[in-house]
Amino acid sequence: MELDVRLVRSFVAVADERSFTRAADRLHVAQPWLSVQIRKLEDQLGFRLFERNRNQAVTASSKAEAFLPFAREYLVAVERVTDRAQRIRDEAAVTLRLGAPDFSVEMPIRSAILRTFAARHARFDIEVVNAWTVELLRRLRDGEIDVAFTLGPHVDPHSEAMVIKRYRLSLLVERERIAGIAQPVPLAALAGREVAIFRRNVNPAFHDSIAPILEAAGIIVDHLQEAGNLALVQQALRTRVPVLVGDWQAESTTFPDPLVVAALDEPALSFNLNLVRRIGDRTPQIAALWETALQMIEN
Repeated sequence: MELDVRLVRSFVAVADERSFTRAADRLHVAQPWLSVQIRKLEDQLGFRLFERNRNQAVTASSKAEAFLPFAREYLVAVERVTDRAQRIRDEAAVTLRLGAPDFSVEMPIRSAILRTFAARHARFDIEVVNAWTVELLRRLRDGEIDVAFTLGPHVDPHSEAMVIKRYRLSLLVERERIAGIAQPVPLAALAGREVAIFRRNVNPAFHDSIAPILEAAGIIVDHLQEAGNLALVQQALRTRVPVLVGDWQAESTTFPDPLVVAALDEPALSFNLNLVRRIGDRTPQIAALWETALQMIEN
């Protein structure tokens, strides 16, 4: 025999209150519904539970009195099982699917945010998915990832962004090609030369925020054949064309000789590192990462 916990709870309430009316109020149910529940339990048990006298007073039968202690233990056991299941669920690891461009792993602030988040929220397991910003925003819209680090202006109407940090663009170039040029390098010194940047399709908004600045200075905009640090190094060495990189890479990335990272004397050549989530998404793991990032920015 399997007893429905709701039926047992109804029985205990009536036994405690000695009144169907008061028990119904206690359980926040209608009295006729409660009476039906008691009859169902009586059918399962095979004996009568309550009697009513002329004054509508409720009296438990002798068998009900004998059953009552076990019914209470049953409810306590059910509550303990439910509580334990809840604790196990809450303690279980929850995966946070985080999208990010692969080279952003070298950004100190990104690493600091994830380290702090992991230390504070051990039950959230971070899975990093690497892709360019356009692809990351698509995956975020489609629910394939939960949150993303993106680069450049945020123009996606389906998501909201927090600016984590603003970076300047620098030049990855052969040392001899900037010999004798003032540091930081003025754009005018590069007029008539080629400078390589990423292709527009990987991040149109970011591309369109920097290409016109270069072209206005008389620079010939070339495009990288392949994204990623290794690819841009190989292209810089093979073609001898300078490449735009982030200023953090001057300290975080080791480039082979004769390549160096040279600062550019143009504040407009800068961009945002954003943390992006779907509009209105407040799931616990996303909210926790968002709060961690916000606190680190404020501090």
